Amino acid sequence: MIKKTIKKMIAVGLTAMLAGTLMIGCGSSSSKSADASDPSKLQEVKLKMYLIGDKPKDFDTVYGKVNEIMKKKINATLDVSFLPWSDMTTKYQLLFQSGENFDMIFTASSWGYYSQVATKNGFYELTDDMLKKYAPNIYENEPKDAWKQGKINGKNYMIPSDQEEYGTRVFGARGDLMKKYGIDKIDNYDQLEAYMDAVSKDTASGVKVIANGGGQNLQYPYMMERYGFGGISGAPLPSIGFNVNDQSGNIFAYVDTPEYKEYAHKMKEFADKGYWASDSISSKATRDDDFVAGKTALMVWNIGSVADRVQRMNKSNPEWNAQVIDQTKGTNRLINTYTNNGMAINAISKNPERALMALDLLRYDKDIYELTWFGVEGTHWQAEGDKQYKTLDASESFPTGNVCPWGWYSQKEHRKPADQPAIVQETIDKWKSDYTVTNPLAAFSFDDSKLKNEMSAVGNVITQYGVPLDLGMVQDVDAGIKQYREKLSEAGFDKILEECKTQSKKYMDEYSK
Repeated sequence: MIKKTIKKMIAVGLTAMLAGTLMIGCGSSSSKSADASDPSKLQEVKLKMYLIGDKPKDFDTVYGKVNEIMKKKINATLDVSFLPWSDMTTKYQLLFQSGENFDMIFTASSWGYYSQVATKNGFYELTDDMLKKYAPNIYENEPKDAWKQGKINGKNYMIPSDQEEYGTRVFGARGDLMKKYGIDKIDNYDQLEAYMDAVSKDTASGVKVIANGGGQNLQYPYMMERYGFGGISGAPLPSIGFNVNDQSGNIFAYVDTPEYKEYAHKMKEFADKGYWASDSISSKATRDDDFVAGKTALMVWNIGSVADRVQRMNKSNPEWNAQVIDQTKGTNRLINTYTNNGMAINAISKNPERALMALDLLRYDKDIYELTWFGVEGTHWQAEGDKQYKTLDASESFPTGNVCPWGWYSQKEHRKPADQPAIVQETIDKWKSDYTVTNPLAAFSFDDSKLKNEMSAVGNVITQYGVPLDLGMVQDVDAGIKQYREKLSEAGFDKILEECKTQSKKYMDEYSK
């Protein structure tokens, strides 16, 4: 997911719930919110929230301060649990299937199961009246297109981010190793492969090519960015998509394309060369930890996250000369939809109104925003003017912008890193001017409500037969693809594909009016 940024907020009041009236008050900034001059009249609640990733060392300290503020303002505190990256594909939807009692969770249209859960009635419907009353800042500031993109069957179940960002994945590389191997630059996939090949052959260095846990670190850039594919939100991932340059509305199964065959053979080549560990299917390795520790020569993520890790590495080990490299030059790409990051409320939450109040504070209270994005000022970060920040050494214990605050990103309050490598903005500007296209299917979301059994069966097939192809861990690639396609058909994939085509055609007809 370009995953992201920061902010502090504005003192906001809150709804005098017992009186049933909505009064607009003012706090420490000009932001509007329901007045709560006496939050003690609200029953104290503990809101359970799920975030994605791993809990950092200083999390309890930071969120302890968040809860001090939140308790004063809405008489509520947050009880946060983390869903590790390595468990997301298997455990996210189980949270709803098991009926676990929690209030809020991060979600996303393209990779965070938004459509899959919403169409199973797992998320709480967010009406305009609720938003106006309990989250007035969000209601007022959210782009209209964001609400439109978040609608499923005419209803909203997510508060989308208001950030315009690229999901394009780039790499972090070791400049010292590039110099060692005589590689001046990495501007394309051929140069990237030359670098990986040199690293793999240098067994004496003790540095591996890449940590590839669960088959989701290196593979997707090779399939999505290299071929200009876009994914259909809500479809089994990764299986159904479109060409970003094709405006016709045509969608297809990746496995049926020549590009997929080329990709699968390339992954087999990489695996045979030992670019990643043989236990990568079950590995819990993250995409960045080993790179930051100097154990691998590459990491892959969105440009903001890669730049953050590069900054940290060059502070602690400047001799590594870590760099952000963009291997996607010449390839068109889309800007993410607003729904690529967001927050949703559990349909069985006992406190949906208070959850909305909390989300309003997370996004528009200056102090809470900056705590959740950066940590404690003076410990983890320091302000550089009004719109920038600088990380401090202790940020390793609460990584700035990376403790899953992406669901409440706010353009209004966001800070940018003062020491961000110049290449980041230069690259984004280049993408905007030369390689950005629009495509109506970017905002299309597949409704799988009539095909739940097929979706579940196909998901199992992707895990059992697709991931080994992603990781090049099959003896015969062509035979593996043939078996994979047959198993997909047996699981009902063709029925899903046809329904997706039917829905997308209807969507395109309405879009063109």
